[in-house]
Amino acid sequence: MKRLTLLFSLLFMCVSLAFSQRQVTGTVEDNSGNPIPGASIIVVGTSSGTVTDIEGNFAISVSSGDQLEFSFVGYNSQTVSVGAQSTLTITLAESTEFLDEIVVSGYQTQTRKSLTGAIASVDMENAVKTPVINAAEMLQGRVTGVSVINSGQPGAAPIVRIRGYGTPNNNSPLYVIDGVQTDDAYVLSSLSPSDIEQINVLKDASAAIYGARASNGVIVITTKSGSYNTKSTVTFESYVGSSRAVGLPTLLNAQQHGDMIWQSKVNDGVTPNHPQYGTGGSPNIPSSLQGTPAGISTTVAPNGTDWLDAIFDPGLAQQYKMSVSSGNANSKFMMSMEYLDRQGAQIMTGYKTGRTRMNAEFKVNDRITIGEHLNVTYDSERATNQVQAAYRSSPLIPLYDNDGNFAGGYGTPLGLGNVQNPYAVLKRTEDDFQKSFRAFGDVYANVNIIKGLDYKVVFGGMMRDLGNRRFVVKNPEHSEPRSTNTLYEQSFRQYNWNLTNTLNYKANFDNHSINALLGYEALSDNFKGHEISRNDYLFETPNFYLLSNGAGTPVVQYANANAYTISSAFLTINYAYNNRYLLTATVRQDKTSRFSKANADAIFPSASFGWVISEEDFFSSDSYMKLRASYGTLGNQSLGRTAPDQNISNLSEANAYYPFNGSTASTGAALSAVGNPDLKWETVVSANAGLDFRLMDNKLYGSVDYFNITTNDLIAVDESLIGTTAIDASAPLVNIGQVSNTGLELALNYADESGSGLRYDVGFNLSTYKNTVDSLISAFYVGNSGFRGGAVTRTSPGEPMSYFYGRKVLGLDGSGRFEYEDVNNDGSINDDDRTKIGSPHPDFTFGVNVSLAYKNIDLYAFFSGSVGNDIYHYNKIYTHFPTFFNGNRHVDVLDSWTPTNTDTDIPALSESIRNDETQPNSWFVEDGSYVKLKTLQIGYTLPSSFSSKLGISNARIYVAGNNLLTLSKYSGMDPEIGGSPLTLGVDSGAYPQASMTSLGINVTF
Repeated sequence: MKRLTLLFSLLFMCVSLAFSQRQVTGTVEDNSGNPIPGASIIVVGTSSGTVTDIEGNFAISVSSGDQLEFSFVGYNSQTVSVGAQSTLTITLAESTEFLDEIVVSGYQTQTRKSLTGAIASVDMENAVKTPVINAAEMLQGRVTGVSVINSGQPGAAPIVRIRGYGTPNNNSPLYVIDGVQTDDAYVLSSLSPSDIEQINVLKDASAAIYGARASNGVIVITTKSGSYNTKSTVTFESYVGSSRAVGLPTLLNAQQHGDMIWQSKVNDGVTPNHPQYGTGGSPNIPSSLQGTPAGISTTVAPNGTDWLDAIFDPGLAQQYKMSVSSGNANSKFMMSMEYLDRQGAQIMTGYKTGRTRMNAEFKVNDRITIGEHLNVTYDSERATNQVQAAYRSSPLIPLYDNDGNFAGGYGTPLGLGNVQNPYAVLKRTEDDFQKSFRAFGDVYANVNIIKGLDYKVVFGGMMRDLGNRRFVVKNPEHSEPRSTNTLYEQSFRQYNWNLTNTLNYKANFDNHSINALLGYEALSDNFKGHEISRNDYLFETPNFYLLSNGAGTPVVQYANANAYTISSAFLTINYAYNNRYLLTATVRQDKTSRFSKANADAIFPSASFGWVISEEDFFSSDSYMKLRASYGTLGNQSLGRTAPDQNISNLSEANAYYPFNGSTASTGAALSAVGNPDLKWETVVSANAGLDFRLMDNKLYGSVDYFNITTNDLIAVDESLIGTTAIDASAPLVNIGQVSNTGLELALNYADESGSGLRYDVGFNLSTYKNTVDSLISAFYVGNSGFRGGAVTRTSPGEPMSYFYGRKVLGLDGSGRFEYEDVNNDGSINDDDRTKIGSPHPDFTFGVNVSLAYKNIDLYAFFSGSVGNDIYHYNKIYTHFPTFFNGNRHVDVLDSWTPTNTDTDIPALSESIRNDETQPNSWFVEDGSYVKLKTLQIGYTLPSSFSSKLGISNARIYVAGNNLLTLSKYSGMDPEIGGSPLTLGVDSGAYPQASMTSLGINVTF
């Protein structure tokens, strides 16, 4: 009976407790009375919680005596005890310049107010409004000191440079993604932009914590991991759109092409005639191609074929993603799944990917926390580019012959040029592919040893498997047809791992605070791959594309493997006195396997200082200002060779086939690369001075920085160290000289709200750098010498890296030919008159971000630009000169010089190259300055009164445009031109960026 009584008593207590809960409603607003949507409300000590809607309203079930914690990024948290009230109005005070925001700046976290280095952050709220494939694209125009050159090819990684170019080797920054380290920007294609919590850029000596890999700057990316004590949230986002090529040049139609040929021959004093256009006073467009092989007939369109229109076609863009996050008192997690399909603006090109992420963290007890980050991606890329071929193709050639086969030039005597049908090349790659599987992530454990002292161990790694298949078919229509077909299969595996152990001690003593980190790290990077080909296939169908089905002898195109390791020890100490005077000191020792034992070790120290001026008594209390300065050394060991200190020999039938016994020849080994045991690190000395400020009642905020960066002991190839008899061996790498970069960076933002409720935020950033080669071991280095006419760039002391070098064109002479400047005044024009004719380095780059919001409507616009850089328009040797006489030209040539048309800068037409006019010269150098409207997005958030009825906490639809407008004097397709460090800014038919319009939706449940 007593047990029954006790049971009923317990049941009564539970029922009473349940009915004692009630609902509290209210509003969360800022100091100005504006609602704060998305603010978090949790019942302290429980997993119960909610978020405010678009109007700042909330409703939550509580019991008498509960405490509610209200928080939102950028505002000070507030805890309120619930009494008898049923309605609450909570006002959150804005934190000054997000000074209390936690910033991941390396192996540790710091509050923004304690930073002493030049560490910039991406505004992720706006950055995700640009639908990018690679997360590195979000840096463009949004971070001072960072230049980003995008490729129009879907799936291609952008070129990211921090504060200029400091080496002829790898200039890519180090990316640290949740602790995983890489300098491969392609990895960022595996990241879903909306999964990213923070992107912070370490631009100065603050990057010295990464020592040997930090000379090009460090980009630290932190992904979302959910939050403790929050309810489950499901988010769905999607967009569908179309992308198309813009800025395509206009080429000659068939009649204009014939007129061009006639005028060229007239200028050369030759009676005009042509295998297709006939003879006589004017060209006649044939109704079909003349002289084609027996059995082949073709019909020529009245205006001919527009090859650029043929290879470019609008492509579908679509994305679908779902993510889930949740957390209780002891665990939190975030999981996302995404599918992205971005077809290229050029037919048969594109990029597809499926990517998923799983982040989780668990509190084992009060002292131990464990967690993991895992990202898995599978993607497929098709990346053929036929822009240059389209320039060169005769407009007389149709896409297909009358039997439905691809048409072509068929033979040199037909006067149709020697380029392959670019449309056919693209179509024939339909079954080619490059597919890869990539997984990366880490597991970690954090142990609180004693108060203020934490030990953390992180094991991170990445693995990528790639498979590439290319089938090169026979092309009987080509003027130089292939007699056999060939299958190429490539595969490689790349993997790396890093193990990091750190001790982090934090303490406050009266007015003193200290944050010290001691660590040890080991890293290994490995690669192994090969490519095999086999020819002579009976069928040209995908099911037959196996190496076993070819009749020819298999050929190993290449097979290689390489690896390197780094072991490191580091210490950094952050000290602050009275939150007013700040000091950070860092030292790191690295040991790499890339150099000989004598030069494998290096120490990289740095120090930075901060003075929070606004903490002084003489400063206005409603403003914030901090002065910063830093100085330190960083390293670079990222080279194109794994063991540059050693001589490398390979077996070679071509170069080492010798009768060692005097009679029978056998394969031997030939020296392929000369080593240099004296090679040592490239070392960067970085100095920076900066000022952070927030004024006008925190409405105006920003920063300004000045930097001076010097790279010593540059590493490059020295061809003078090998004889001409050793042409089969690569020359050794040597330490050759010094490069410096100086510049200024400015970031400004102004945010406010009008009396009518219009909220606006306008941001502007500007970056400059001056690149100078201070010294070299030789008089100069040339860039890519594979261009027709030779290298167009040169690097020499006193000038920037990769400046344009050639003859300076003064104008046209009396016969319509280029007139060159006699630079050395010796009375003759030759190669000795070549000089600097331009620079690919900009005077400055900038970005403008504009956000407007009124009630449920929002608008975002993003502009980026570059001013003062030049582009070498190499394509003009095809579109304006008879490099391939029967190929097509730009319509500009209709304004070429004639005795009656002298007011022009386009040389007289000719059947052959005259006066060395396609050799590097200033006529090809154009102003590459531009301004682009990169993003324009208009969105509408559904009223909570409507969306709540559907069980939705927030829903937003939007329409967006990307690359909608480009303002530039450049005559090419796209002024965003990249290149290698010694060959920058040369446009040789780059895949242009597409303009995209899309319709999207974001829904949160």
